[in-house]
Amino acid sequence: MTTPPDWITLRLFLTAIELGSIAKAADRCGIANSAAAKRIQLLEAQARTALVERHARGIIPTAAGESFARHARGLIDLARHLEDEMDAFAAGGAGTVRLLATASCIGGHDLADLLAGFARLHPRILVDLRELTSAVILQDLIEGRADLGIVTTNARIPVGLEAQPWREDRLLAIVSADHPLAGRKSVKFSEVLEHPLVDVLEIGALSLLLAEAAQALGRKPYYRYHVTSMDAARRLVAAGLAVNVMPDHMIAPYAENLGLRGILIDEPWSLRRLRLVSRVGGVSPGPARLLADHLLNAPTTSAGPSSPA
Repeated sequence: MTTPPDWITLRLFLTAIELGSIAKAADRCGIANSAAAKRIQLLEAQARTALVERHARGIIPTAAGESFARHARGLIDLARHLEDEMDAFAAGGAGTVRLLATASCIGGHDLADLLAGFARLHPRILVDLRELTSAVILQDLIEGRADLGIVTTNARIPVGLEAQPWREDRLLAIVSADHPLAGRKSVKFSEVLEHPLVDVLEIGALSLLLAEAAQALGRKPYYRYHVTSMDAARRLVAAGLAVNVMPDHMIAPYAENLGLRGILIDEPWSLRRLRLVSRVGGVSPGPARLLADHLLNAPTTSAGPSSPA
């Protein structure tokens, strides 16, 4: 492809893939149906391969089309970021930083305080913070849709990215005060699996980690309850209905009020090392570099992995 396609054609193509119809995409984009079909044909000619399969009921992307769509979304995200940053400069600002972080990074550590401190130091820089899972964060960094990411996964960082240590936390088994495990200082994960659990969609990546750990033991977690928030999970645990696994920093503020007990899970994977991730070569000078330095060099307001609550 000697010259990149224009933004209108990219948006038209992505809309057609989303709706499964070039005609519907043309209508949504305010383009004549014949002109839209011509744009898709020219796009395929530029790509030198078919990007969609045409059927009586519409279209579906080919393998090449799915790949093209993935890169097209990245280009549009970059264009949107460029527009946002220029808007910030036009309004008297100094640019934006796209920061992605997991739920436990935001809710269980001092990230909010650090961002508040950064805002005081650099009031003209806008930090665009979004909460995602570690896997999605890494993919967005690879495809250029973010400047920085904070992840909780212990997995290997993909090629093209580099990571620096940021914080640590410890996974605890959370039980009610009258639970049979409440008096324990530590517990093996196999013992946790003997009890009903509550699954929290808010931190779905943690559920995947627990599923993998259970599979290694030839077991499967029994989730009696499925909730969307940590607060709901804490309430169910406090009522003695289930056991939950969560990072120590996300239970400490609530343990006393709800009568909860946190028990160390005696497994190597229960210690999680949170990392600040960027693309290989380091963060480019400018707003992103200022934020990275601030996050890495500011002293932590917590004492690291805490003892059982």
